[in-house]
Amino acid sequence: MALFRIQIKLKTPLVTPLKGDTIWGHIAWGIANHEGDDAVAEFIADCKENHAFVISSAFPKGYVCKAIPDVPERIENLSPEDYAKIKQAKKRRYENAHAYFDISEPAQNIEGKTPFKSNTVMHNSISRITNSVVDGGLYSIEELWTDKEQSDFDIYVLSSYNAERVTQLCKWAFENGYGADSSTGKGEIEVIQNATSVQAKLHGNRYMALSPFIVSDMNEIRNLRADIFVRSGKIGGSFVSSLSPYKKTVVLYEEGAVFETDKQIEFIGELLANVHTDSRIVQSAFAPVIPIC
Repeated sequence: MALFRIQIKLKTPLVTPLKGDTIWGHIAWGIANHEGDDAVAEFIADCKENHAFVISSAFPKGYVCKAIPDVPERIENLSPEDYAKIKQAKKRRYENAHAYFDISEPAQNIEGKTPFKSNTVMHNSISRITNSVVDGGLYSIEELWTDKEQSDFDIYVLSSYNAERVTQLCKWAFENGYGADSSTGKGEIEVIQNATSVQAKLHGNRYMALSPFIVSDMNEIRNLRADIFVRSGKIGGSFVSSLSPYKKTVVLYEEGAVFETDKQIEFIGELLANVHTDSRIVQSAFAPVIPIC
């Protein structure tokens, strides 16, 4: 298995955040669209048995997610300046990737900034039967915008495939747009740098996850510190006519989770089956991990 880094550019706003499990789903759809059902079934089987393609969430160029910090000791008599520094540190969502990887190019300057600005947009619900606006069907969505100078992002892929195959799969994943409202121009993404091999700098028994995941066996890890979120995935593509458009709800740990293990590992989690009445549908719940000490 090798760890690759790919760079992408956001060319339009997003509606769906660039989470690793959602990106993995787009990878599978890209294979289905280009190579057919048998190829995607083989890919899923390879990921179940050999974890052949494990992908991170996307981070601003030159950064990775911020590790969940240790529980701090109580500090007495803080000055206003010290308190301000602590508050600022809590707001940071990303850390410089140069601390963890052998990357030569400089990172984007995002100090004091957030990579996305949220904008609320109102929509009307449309009846597919009458093709007219549903009375009282007004709803809102949050669009995520980036500045031009902050539109480049890094994705990390742990894979048994070569760099050319990893690059191709990522290009297929984004070629028709990403996430919700891609049919109206949201989520236009371009791969701007092909997959290049990267090496982790640090070695130790303390790891950080780079995308959402589950823990298959809690006995294999300790001192897990993580945020969680509920994923209620929705199927798409040729499955939209399914009797049930939603996957079963799962609870995932967020990227940035930190844990310890005595094993030397490259990923955590697994590909989940039985998440829908259609047995072909799966849910990505594995993440690349990197040592952080």
